[in-house]
Amino acid sequence: MRDMLHKIERIIFYLFVFAIPFEKRLIIFQWQKPFHEWTSGFIYGTDVLIFALLILWAVRIWKKDKIKFNLKGPNLWLALFFVVAGLSVFNSKIVGLSVYQLLKLTEFVALYFYLKNNWEMFGFQKILTVFIASGLFQAIVGFMQFLKQTGLGLRLLGESPLTVDGYGVAVFIVNCQKYLRAYGTTPHPNVLATVLLLSVFALYAFYFHSSKTDSYFRRMLMPIYAILLLGLFATFSRTVIAFWGASVLVIVLAIYFKKSFHDFWNKNKKKLLTIITVTIVVGAAFAVAYWPLVKSRIHISGDDEAVTQRIFYNGIAGSAAVSHPLLGIGLGQFVPNMMNKYRYLPPNVYQPAHNVYLLIASEAGFLGLIFFLLFIFSLLFDFVRKTKFKFLRSFSFFVLVLAFLLTALFDHLFWTLQQGSLIFWASLALLGSGYLLKEKETVDSQDF
Repeated sequence: MRDMLHKIERIIFYLFVFAIPFEKRLIIFQWQKPFHEWTSGFIYGTDVLIFALLILWAVRIWKKDKIKFNLKGPNLWLALFFVVAGLSVFNSKIVGLSVYQLLKLTEFVALYFYLKNNWEMFGFQKILTVFIASGLFQAIVGFMQFLKQTGLGLRLLGESPLTVDGYGVAVFIVNCQKYLRAYGTTPHPNVLATVLLLSVFALYAFYFHSSKTDSYFRRMLMPIYAILLLGLFATFSRTVIAFWGASVLVIVLAIYFKKSFHDFWNKNKKKLLTIITVTIVVGAAFAVAYWPLVKSRIHISGDDEAVTQRIFYNGIAGSAAVSHPLLGIGLGQFVPNMMNKYRYLPPNVYQPAHNVYLLIASEAGFLGLIFFLLFIFSLLFDFVRKTKFKFLRSFSFFVLVLAFLLTALFDHLFWTLQQGSLIFWASLALLGSGYLLKEKETVDSQDF
């Protein structure tokens, strides 16, 4: 019976990983009418899977499985942040919305502890494979959306209703013509870009770190990589693509200059050159084929709507934080507060601040932000102290997490959107789990 429950838990977990990008949900609450994304509550398909995983974990704990938990270091700062976030509800004008957001935060914190304590039971190579497969599906869907400049009709999987003239759809204009950015089954191109960034890094890890046995899947990795890149580029997500490029460059430079990584270079020179070649060829081919579009996204001016809106939202967040410095205006209250202050803006303009840290400061106060940052810094410090970057895999994952944390300066997806939040908390859980501290994985003796 115990083995059967473990098998069921693994299946649910792999399904959960694959389903992270799917925007399949039911509306359960609307605190304002007409419907608005940021004043409503939802149950997602991934919520059901998380609940099932937590129940199975609780059963294992009840049956005397060991659990590692202590109220020190990162756990202490996370607990204090959670308490402050809970207290911020008392400052809310729409209490029900704040309670819903607090329940969502509870879910993500529970997922964090679940993953932190259970990574090893799922197998590193299998997790990477599922991430790659999920990203491949999303990349194909996203690139087809870009080619067709419309949705594919995958509403059952959570695809948004996509047309170039659709209300609130992410497009950009080149030579007076609108172009639809790739969505996949996520709620926004930036979310798809984040999913594909994670899938690309999963592919890097699998390519360098998996078994030496030559399998069909292994032989298909480079074609899969090319498709993932095409999907990533089709999102035209400037921030995510820029951080992907910067992250890869940092890792390549570290391999070249850091003495402890020289052995990796000597063992994997051919693979590295293959990855670099495919990256350059696919990137150059996409740039040549769609140069006017690429050029328009590369060029950023102070009058760019993406820039002016971010400045506008961040100013509102800063003002809210200053006026409520201790506990903020309440979880989930940024958009309602903005609606109340600026009553006659178009509905699609009412969005969360595009900076996670300012958003937390506005909704949970500077006290909440301080505890949240201490939690993050404590995780990073412990990871560096324990790994000392002896192995490239730990350094590479650290760079990926830094890319996420820097992306949070320019987008709110890691805090307000289901897919982004799942990726964010899962990454922090792996950072704090100690899973990457092992000198060798059972799947292979290579180090990544």
